[in-house]
Amino acid sequence: ELHELTESLNSMAGRLQGLIDENRREQENLKKSELRALQAQINPHFLYNTLDAIIWQAQSGKSEEVIHLTRALSDFFRISLSSGADWIPLEKEARHLSGYLSIQKTRYRDILNYEIDIPEALQGGYIVKLLLQPLVENAVLHGMEGKSDGGRILLTIRKEDPYLVICVEDDGSGMDRTKLECLRATVYSGQPERSVGMQNVYQRVRLVYGEDASVEIESTEGIGTKVQLLLPLTAFEDSTCFEY
Repeated sequence: ELHELTESLNSMAGRLQGLIDENRREQENLKKSELRALQAQINPHFLYNTLDAIIWQAQSGKSEEVIHLTRALSDFFRISLSSGADWIPLEKEARHLSGYLSIQKTRYRDILNYEIDIPEALQGGYIVKLLLQPLVENAVLHGMEGKSDGGRILLTIRKEDPYLVICVEDDGSGMDRTKLECLRATVYSGQPERSVGMQNVYQRVRLVYGEDASVEIESTEGIGTKVQLLLPLTAFEDSTCFEY
């Protein structure tokens, strides 16, 4: 009887482990699907804005600018696809961002100035693709609003153990405390009516990097807005720990 009980328990343990493994695979597949669905939200939003800029240049008869924008858009989506990879080197993400800003510079001219500061030592690390562009896009659309004398956007990336710190700052009009708290609540709760790009970044950061990662939003009326991503260095230095 003891032998039969032992065999029964072993059989139950085997079936339980099988169910656990199956559930883990389903959760991994769900995360992959959610990640790609969230990434897909970015491209149509950006495509709309870029096509709007191309139309504006075409209507002005600026054929060279149209060619430049179209090529930049082509390069942008080539890096976006990245042969199906969800993780890409930071250097590649930076080139992707430079292409985006080049397109926006054509549209905004002297109103938009930008700087990208990424130490060479960090450029080989891996990051989830399309994570930076929505933050910069938000800074362009809102930070440059009403800036007739030119505005500046600064992207800096540095290591502050145990995090990779990504910071996007603009010197736009900023927000008062009420608007800032409203934005934070909207982004963190996932309400659909506004700040789609910021919500997208927040959801992907939490989905991929987990609770160790965070998105911080600061703003001062009349001075500007700063958004920081705090990502675990372990994932940045060894993205194979996430099988996406």
